[in-house]
Amino acid sequence: MLLFLYNLLLPFFLIVSFPFYLRRMIRRGGYARNFFQRFGFFSHRIKAELSKGGWTWIRAVSVGEVLTGLRLAQELQKQDPGCRILISTTTSTGYQLGLDRTKGWAQVIYSPIDFYPLLRPIWDLVEPKRVVLIDSDLWPSFLAVARKNRTPVFLANARLSPRSESRYRRFRPMAKLLFWNRLTAVLAQDRPDARRWIGLGLRTEQVSVTGSIKYDTEGATQEPNLRFVRWLEQRGIDSTRPRLLGGSLHPGEEELLITVFQLLRTDFPDLFLVLVPRHFERTPEVETLLRSHSIPYALRSRAEFARDTSALIVDSTGELNDFYQTATVVVIGKSFRGIGGQNPVEPILAGKPVVCGPHMENFKFLVAELVREGGIKQLTADAELAPAVRHLLTNPKSAAQLVSNADRVLTHHHGATARAAALVLEPGESW
Repeated sequence: MLLFLYNLLLPFFLIVSFPFYLRRMIRRGGYARNFFQRFGFFSHRIKAELSKGGWTWIRAVSVGEVLTGLRLAQELQKQDPGCRILISTTTSTGYQLGLDRTKGWAQVIYSPIDFYPLLRPIWDLVEPKRVVLIDSDLWPSFLAVARKNRTPVFLANARLSPRSESRYRRFRPMAKLLFWNRLTAVLAQDRPDARRWIGLGLRTEQVSVTGSIKYDTEGATQEPNLRFVRWLEQRGIDSTRPRLLGGSLHPGEEELLITVFQLLRTDFPDLFLVLVPRHFERTPEVETLLRSHSIPYALRSRAEFARDTSALIVDSTGELNDFYQTATVVVIGKSFRGIGGQNPVEPILAGKPVVCGPHMENFKFLVAELVREGGIKQLTADAELAPAVRHLLTNPKSAAQLVSNADRVLTHHHGATARAAALVLEPGESW
């Protein structure tokens, strides 16, 4: 009955929300390309490819989840060379990233609308062998179709924010019926997270601790990608200059970074500021801020550097990880404004000292451990940011120790990708 009501009301919700969705499409761009894949309409070429069946279907929402899904997909094919990968994503940025990174070794499509009558023919076309959901991509109709077809469903790199946990607890019987009873396994990132998942009503045997795929560096022998270090050097920004980078910034945080930047220039006159908004369509807003403070800047998309250029706005998508390599100190976005914080591990893996604000709820347990072991500098107020950055710029040994301590905290995630892939590929009874 719940599923019937959900599918009955969903079309009305889609109609009401479409103007807001359309506005976001126009602002962000790229949504029109293959838009109707969301409703099950594919080109003849893609339809012919999908009809081969037997796919391992990996569902990922946006850029971060797609990157995680790609890592898992490569490990799945390493452990089972015959594994055929289908990756679906919700956003245009995730879709483009998937196309760019797969280059033919996997099929990439948009995730279909979660409407049961629409999903059935798509499922019959794809005939997935198994499904892997990344982080928290849970949809009632999709899970119902998977159960009807006795397809194993894995929630990999399972993320449970405090807000989601509270909501699932409030509607525990409904969540159990629509979600938990239809999952084969939840692959938790650590033991505290596993206990929280079990506390929501999952069976103990449903939950396994694999570690986080995002934080897994085991076997990572490739050299860091220094393309943007060289890119900046070619434009006159020498690598010896101190660089303050704010990653995945939310409204209000660019202004905070600009204020800190201006305070620090007394001690570090050649300091360079890199601002990476979480959503690149906010670039005009950030440009206005820099102009109001008379700070000469350049754009990633229009790299016109003058001799006095002191700041860069990264108005692109999917490049933040490589831009972390350019930083001397990294400040985590959504940790001073908004709730939840962004992933602190990516700059740590880039070997950079990390500073964050008080709002890191989405990474609560990890950040608590990092703080306890001296692997991250978490602040309680805006006024603490300038002194914290000044200390790290002035004391390279302290900065290096912060990175070393953080690396030690992450060691228990080594091998997470291989463990997750092994569980997904493990033969089990169909349900």
